[in-house]
Order: sequence, then C-alpha cells, then structure tokens
Amino acid sequence: METPRDPAPPRVPLTRDLIRRRVPHIVAIYAGASWALVEFTAFATDEFLLSPLWTRLVLLTLVLLLPSVLMLAWFHGKPGRDRDSLARTEKIGIPANAVVCAAVLWALFGGEDLGSPTPSVMVETEEGDTIERDVIRSEDRKRTALFPLEWGPGLGDDESWTAYAVPVAIEYDLMPDDYFVPVSFSRLAWPLLALGYPDMQGVPLVLKREVARENYAGFMTVGEIGRVEDRYRVTLAVHEVESGNVVGDSVFEGSDLLVLADAMSGLVKRALGILPREHVEDSPVRQRLTEDDAAMAEFVKGMMDVTGDPRAVLEHLRAAVTLDPTFTAAHRELSRRSPVPDRDGEALASIEAAMAYLSRLPERARFQVRAEYYQLTGEPDRAREIVDMWLELHPEDLDALENQSRMRMSEDDWEGALATLVEMYRLNPGNGSVLRRMGWVLDELGQYESAAAAFAEYVERFPDDESGYTVLAAFRQSRGELEQARTGLEKGALLHPLSVPLALGLANLDQLTGRFDEARAGYERTLDRARTPNSKDEALSDLKCYHYFRGEMADAVRTADAWLAEASTILGPDWIPEGRFQDLFMYIDAGRVDEVADLVEDLKGVTSQWVRDHFAPRAEIHFVLETSGVEAAREKHAEWVRQLDAIGSEDFRSTVRADLGRIQERAEDHAGALESYRTAIALGPDLDPCGRGLSVGKLHLGAGRMLREMGRLDEAEAELRESLRHVPSLPGAHLELALVLEARGEAAGAVEHLEQALAAWENADETFEPAREARVKLAELGGG
Repeated sequence: METPRDPAPPRVPLTRDLIRRRVPHIVAIYAGASWALVEFTAFATDEFLLSPLWTRLVLLTLVLLLPSVLMLAWFHGKPGRDRDSLARTEKIGIPANAVVCAAVLWALFGGEDLGSPTPSVMVETEEGDTIERDVIRSEDRKRTALFPLEWGPGLGDDESWTAYAVPVAIEYDLMPDDYFVPVSFSRLAWPLLALGYPDMQGVPLVLKREVARENYAGFMTVGEIGRVEDRYRVTLAVHEVESGNVVGDSVFEGSDLLVLADAMSGLVKRALGILPREHVEDSPVRQRLTEDDAAMAEFVKGMMDVTGDPRAVLEHLRAAVTLDPTFTAAHRELSRRSPVPDRDGEALASIEAAMAYLSRLPERARFQVRAEYYQLTGEPDRAREIVDMWLELHPEDLDALENQSRMRMSEDDWEGALATLVEMYRLNPGNGSVLRRMGWVLDELGQYESAAAAFAEYVERFPDDESGYTVLAAFRQSRGELEQARTGLEKGALLHPLSVPLALGLANLDQLTGRFDEARAGYERTLDRARTPNSKDEALSDLKCYHYFRGEMADAVRTADAWLAEASTILGPDWIPEGRFQDLFMYIDAGRVDEVADLVEDLKGVTSQWVRDHFAPRAEIHFVLETSGVEAAREKHAEWVRQLDAIGSEDFRSTVRADLGRIQERAEDHAGALESYRTAIALGPDLDPCGRGLSVGKLHLGAGRMLREMGRLDEAEAELRESLRHVPSLPGAHLELALVLEARGEAAGAVEHLEQALAAWENADETFEPAREARVKLAELGGG
C-alpha cells in the first residue's frame, strides 16, 4: 500500500513573500544609503573640486548593482537558519551582475579624466611666494555675454547710464576668477547697432541669444533696472544661451548700485556653478573701481558711447579721473581710447596714473596694465617679459595668451603667433574667433591648404554664423578660386536666405566673373530687402563699387551720396571721413578733384590720430599728384614714409609701395613702378575697398602695364593673365592684354579682349577715358 504524499504547502502570494523576506525594507535602506552616498559624492566634488563625473559614476554604479541587492534581500532577508548560506543563483548572479556593472562603467567612463577638473601647478607670485595654482579645463570656463539692463519704470533720463554700469561692475568684480570669461557689452554693441539697436535697448531676448552665440558665449546676463522711491530695483537673470533656460535669477533693491552689483556677481557665480576658491580675490567692486559715484557715472558714460563721437568719450573719461584721480580703471581706459600715436602724451600719462594705483586691480589685470605701459613707453621687449611672467603665474590665462598672440603678430612672428593661437583654441575650443585667426596666420605663413582647412572647419563647427561663409569665400577669392568661393556662398545663402552679406557676396562674384546683369539685380534686390541702416549702408557701398567698376561714374557718385546720407544716421562724425576715404580714387577718376580736397581736410580734422597718420597723408598724396604733379607727390610720399617710420607703423606697407608705383608710373619711370607693384604684391595686397581679390588683380594689372610699356610682352601677358585669374572681368586687364596681343600681331585675340573690356564698360560715361580708348582701339582693329 502506497504511503500518501504530504500535501503541497499552500502558495504564498508574491507580495506577502516579499514582505516576509523583508525585500522592501532592505531596498528602502539601500535607497536611503545610496542617496546619502550620492549627496556625499556631490559635496566632495564641489568641496574638493573633483570631476563632476564622479557623481554620475556613483549614481550609475548604485543603480547597476540593484539586481545584486534584490538577490541578497530575497535569499537572506527571511529569518532562519539558511540565511547565511549562498544559493546557486547568488553564486552565479552576483558575479555576473558585477561584471556587467564593470563593463558598463568602463564603456561610459573609461576614457574620461576622473581626477580634479582643475589640475594644479606650483608657481611663484609677484611677492616671491610659491603657491599652488589651478589649471582650468576648457569645458569649465564660463564665457558669458553681459548685456546692458533695460531701462525700467522710475528711472530718470539722467540715470540711463546705470543700465550699463551693472555689466561693467559685474565684469570687474569677477575679473580675478579664471573660470569667468566675460564678453563685455562694448563687444556686443556693434552687431546690435547693425541690427538697428544703437543704444542696445529693447532688444528681444531671442536676438540677444543670437548675438551671444555669435560671440561664442555659453551664458548671458539680462535684466531691468528701475527706481522705487529712493532705491534702485534690479531684476537680473542668467540664461544658458543654447537652450534659453534660466539658470539663475533674482531681484535686488538698494540705494547703492555698486553694493547691489556685488550681490549680483554672487548670483552670476552661483548660476554658472563657479565655486569660491581660497586664492581668488573677492573684494567689494567699489574698491576695484571708485568710491565716487559721479566719477563712476562719467566712466560708464564713456564706456557706453561705443559707436558715437570719440571726443565725447574722451571728455567723459577725463571727467572721471578728475573727480577721482585714483580711479585706475578709468585711467587705463583713457589711455586706451587716447589717439594713437600718443602725440600729446595723454595716453602715457594715463597709463602711468594707472600704474600708480595698480593695487586697486586684481593680479591678472595688473599684468595687463604693465604690458600696456611698456608698449606705450616703446619697450616691447619688457612688455614681452611681462606677458611671459604673466603666463608663468597663470599658464592658461586666455587674456595673457591673447596679449602674446598680438605681440607675436605685430613682430611678424607668425610661427609663434600660430603656436599661441593653437594653445588658445585647445583651452577654449568654443571660441571660433581663434580658429578664424589661425586661418589668417596660416595664410601669412603661406600654408594655404591649412588656412583653407581652418576656415572650412569654422564653417562646419559654426554653421549658424553667416560671416564664416563670407570669410572663407574672401579667402578663396583672394586665391583666384572663384568657383569654390561661389559654392561656399551658395551653401551659406541656402541656410541664411535673408542674409545681406551673403547676397552681396554672390552679387560681387557675379560682377567679377562678368555676369553684370545678375550682379546689378543682386545688388538692387539686396538694397530693397535691407531693413536696417547698417544693411542699407553695406548694400549702397557695394552698389557704388559696381558702378565704379563699370565706369558709370555719375551713378557711382550718386550712390556715394546716398551712402553718405544713410551712414550719417548711424556713424559718428569721426567715422564718416574714414568711410568716405574709400571713394578717393573714384572721385579722382570722375574728375572731381575738389571732393578730394574736402576729403583731405575732413580726414585731418578727425580725432583718431591713426586716421590722421595713415588716411589723411595718403589722400593728400593723390590730391597733390593730380593738382601739383609728380615731384610734389613724390615729396609728400617720402614725408609720409618718414612719418610712418617715426611712429613705428607697419600698417599699409603694401599700399605705401603701390602708391609709390602710381607716382613712378605717372613719371614714366616704368622700371621703378614695376618694382614697386611687384613689391606690393609680395608684401600681400591690403584690402581694396571693393574687395581683396580686386586689389590683387589691380596690382598685377599695374605690373603688366609697366612690362608692356617696357616691351617685355611675354612677361606682360603672364602678369595680365594672373590679374584675370583673380578678377576675370577686370576691364582694364582686358584692355591691356588686348594691347599686348596687338603688339604681337594677334589681332583676333586683341579684338576678343577689347570686346570683353567693353562688355564691362557697356554703359560707361562718355568722359571715362579707359572706355573711350577701348572703343577707339576696337574700331581700329575692325571689331565690334
């Protein structure tokens, strides 16, 4: 007889079994301990400046190990004698879980640097003490655009300066911290002026984000300032530029604006995640700037007048240092804004005053002032030593590296400048302007493919910046690579169909390649589409060049007058003569020498000493050449060269030789003119008002013309064909090449080039001599 089996134990519901095995209790304890561990890791990361990846690593590890916790809870949570033995499932499952956890962590964090985000170096301070200094990683630098505040209710007209004082104060307050990389409102002013916001007020938030993005900022500050009775009321917000999210905001009220600025700086640092560090100076901003509110007001008024009359800027800054002679920042700014070169000594006196009160500025700024001092005293070697000391103390200070790059470029040390720019780009790859400068330096070094690659990389990395396409196109155009230039501009125009610069660039290429109807339609369409004074200014300037190129001198002058009327609405009185200087040769070729005389006087009267030293003498040389002859012009030219040598100016080196060539050509010194034109080409042609490629083409045209006069026809043809490679429709080059071919008995070729010249000069004024000469020559050869 079979023994009956014991009945199966009743099935326990899973919920009751989990509770009986105390799984929820153990998971809750694990979750609480995990939360505490994550919080401790976050605290340690902030306190000891560890990599922020540690918090993510710990959190992910705890989540990945949860299966092991569940297994341990299931098999060992229930009271009883089997709780200390390992089940087969545990023996296999827990090691497997650990292996999977390790594999996932290695895949996600294996290539990451989990050490401190700020590796340190030992450096010697100005006082001779050896200290540990943080070296900041590029991703931890917070490039922040500081916009002026909006004018709010209760703010009087005489208090409008306070809206600009806040970003200035924040910039100076946070200046000691390497983590903070400010984009001052003075840098933001120009693009906003172009968009029709001359006082930077009423700018939509989305447009501020766009301007901040164009300046490679990751964050921006915006807000409003008003009055509530006798107190300022400031609302300030910090936005992440890419997403637009607010990462910090608050309202501040008080009667002392600079005290409020100290509090606002604290908000900015917290929003950016910049933690206090022991060695970073943190003094009240009033101590860095001034105790005198009236002096502060004058200083800010000088700073906020970015695009206006330079004379007014100087007067405000002079008033600031008169009210507070210890105002270091105002002395420094006055030195920077003073005319260059420093004929009356104001710049040197101002920088000397800044040196006398240098202790008001943080350490990094003190190095900057010292470098500027030695530059003004004509001691570039000492300035270089200062920058080297600065970099020894702050090895990755972007301001120090910026100074080093500029010094090396000014000394034509292009290899050194490139090395510095490469380091700057490594430290802050988000700053695309460095990549663009690398392109121009590579161009100077003759590394054209590398330069093109740098410009192309900029376009690829910053496709929303339309200027990247125009820069790359200008480089291609300067190399005579017109089809590649067109391809790049068309790609940019596809992304930015309303862009004025891109539309003008395409119209310019149509002009240079002989598609004149398309070019004119492009210029006029862009002018009709222009919505801001700056856009109209650009379109009128290019349309003027188009008429001048085609010998339509009356139309060119009319367009120049229209440009002047438009520019007068956006440019201060000092900027107008500089803009009109571009019309120098147009007025000469139009026979309007009186206009040139007026232009010379206007240029002599501007505040900018640089303009008076470079533009005014050049205009006078060509005026004298037209009115007083070759010898008088030669004397003026020699006087200009002596003046440039005296002030150590390296600007316009190519233009100086090209102008000498023009004088020598007028004197029929063909060999001398040829040498001058070729020297100008070798030096790298300066930018022609109507395009860099055009300046190259004109210089080769000048050299070809001299070679033809000297009877060296083969060489002349080579120069002229090089001119046409850069500017295929250049009518003067076609005329000269026709004369060369005629001299060699190649009448058919001469006729062909004369017809191409006259296609450009189809509607040229009857009084335009080159077009008249081409018509006569074509008739002689039986063409047309």
